[in-house]
Amino acid sequence: MRKGKIGRMLSIGLSGLLGIGCVSQGGSGEGSSYTTVDGFTQGSTYHIVYNDPQGRDLRTPIEELLEDFDNSMSVYNPSSLLTRLNRNDPAAVPDRWIAECLAIARRISDDTDGAFDITLRPLIEAYRIGSDDTPRLLSQREIDSIRVFTGYRKARIEGGRLVKSDPRLALDFNAIAQGYSADLMGAMFDSLGVADYLVEIGGEILCRGRNPQGGEWRVGIDRPIEGNLVPGEELQTILKLSDRGLVTSGNYRKFAYDENGNKVTHTIDPHTLRPAVHNLLSATIIAPTAAVADGYATACMVLGLERSKALLARHPELEGYLVFGLHDGSMGVYTTPNLAKRISK
Repeated sequence: MRKGKIGRMLSIGLSGLLGIGCVSQGGSGEGSSYTTVDGFTQGSTYHIVYNDPQGRDLRTPIEELLEDFDNSMSVYNPSSLLTRLNRNDPAAVPDRWIAECLAIARRISDDTDGAFDITLRPLIEAYRIGSDDTPRLLSQREIDSIRVFTGYRKARIEGGRLVKSDPRLALDFNAIAQGYSADLMGAMFDSLGVADYLVEIGGEILCRGRNPQGGEWRVGIDRPIEGNLVPGEELQTILKLSDRGLVTSGNYRKFAYDENGNKVTHTIDPHTLRPAVHNLLSATIIAPTAAVADGYATACMVLGLERSKALLARHPELEGYLVFGLHDGSMGVYTTPNLAKRISK
């Protein structure tokens, strides 16, 4: 169940936005001590803004943390620890990051009745999602054959080892990893005494403290329409944010067509093992951590509008901004009551 990440706009003027991807860096003078670090990681980009009272250049520890994370949890890195675990390397032992992500994922899976599932890697490969090959839809026979070795309850850590019910089972943390890596970056800043920062990794955001203007960070949510390919070019809304994680998931940008013209989205329903089909266009979730926001945003794109509203009603610690399609082709918006205070546009 891989999701499309919404927004990647990283070139921002001093009065711009990070729109799931574009961040306000304030004005001149007061914001002059803020440092910006941009780069590439996890098959995407990152954009980090921080204010270090000691004036340190933290690019090296930032890059080292991201490199270590890629070597641990990337499914695209052939030598990563996760790749070795998926290949059943007997010498591979889960590290703390993999263990924590597996625990977070399990809680979200249990809470959403399996709408969130990190064991769908074999299915993602069968659909050719994220590859250079033309995506394809699977027959029911193919789906049933893969179902045997998928399911979030079929993987656990026991005695410090990863235990899989079937050796063909493979983990894919893409629906939570970038949010988790943003949390790790935030923890590093906290340990260094940096109180004001915004971390955006692949569209997943965590921020603390204040922006260079002394106010809350401002995050733009892209309008979820096909053809809106430039992050930040057409915004749905702007949200004020601080001391929280924010993630938007959607399928309007991350999809492809198979050789027969059928649309294949990146969000796979773990129950049907087919691309999810409903009228929810994008789900923005704000949570205490970016990893939790990441997981629940993905789950919402599996559940659809009404079940997502019910899910959010059970979790007062979560805030949601859901954009959905209407029969006449227009769009509607549902916001949880606790998010209304954040809307600035």
